[in-house]
Amino acid sequence: MEIRKSYLAIRKAIGILGLLLPALVIFFHGELLTSISHYYYARSAVFFIGIMFSFGLFLISYRGYEKDTKTEKLSDNTITNIGGFAALMVIFFPTSCLGSGGFSITCYSEGLVMFGHVNKYVSAVHLISAGLFLFIMGWISIYRFTKTKENVILSAEKKRNNRVYKFCGFLVWISLGVLIFEFAGQLIWSDKFQLSDYDIILFETIAVMAFGISWLVKGDAIEDLIDIRRKYFRTGN
Repeated sequence: MEIRKSYLAIRKAIGILGLLLPALVIFFHGELLTSISHYYYARSAVFFIGIMFSFGLFLISYRGYEKDTKTEKLSDNTITNIGGFAALMVIFFPTSCLGSGGFSITCYSEGLVMFGHVNKYVSAVHLISAGLFLFIMGWISIYRFTKTKENVILSAEKKRNNRVYKFCGFLVWISLGVLIFEFAGQLIWSDKFQLSDYDIILFETIAVMAFGISWLVKGDAIEDLIDIRRKYFRTGN
């Protein structure tokens, strides 16, 4: 029972942080940048770094379903560990300080990563890590959260939750696919392919909030709200 409570707490924590990340970095910096990753250099960097670091630690410490040796090659533990390390790599290898679209973001020194860099290899590691993190978040929602034991009849609640998991997971993947397409287009057709100023942060926000909702549902947040509502009306408050 205590282990289950710990898992539910971790799931809810990941969900809440996913929903809060875009709002916190934008609000406390006071300026809309082109990517959530660029808030690494902003006044609200503490939220970006802190939340991504929390994602990494929560996912690495998370234990999900046991691996089905007949049909699965990777366990939940392995998948979440990869996602957790990818989240940490996003911090350790920040995006380039150029192209933020913000008036207050300046590259102070090309040699100091923490204070801004324009190294294409560091940026490449950052992009791959961010993409891997989002891909795994989508994978977990679609395939791991919907996993059930054989010959088990799903309740109406479980069926409803599974629809939410799949919707959120595919929304993450669609957003990631759009971002990959736009980055590839800019790389291959740089002279003809122009990104909208805020396409990247828009689809990043959609992806992050989608997996946040999925983890909240998996953490029984809906049931918690129902219990609170029942208690509220039962007490007559």
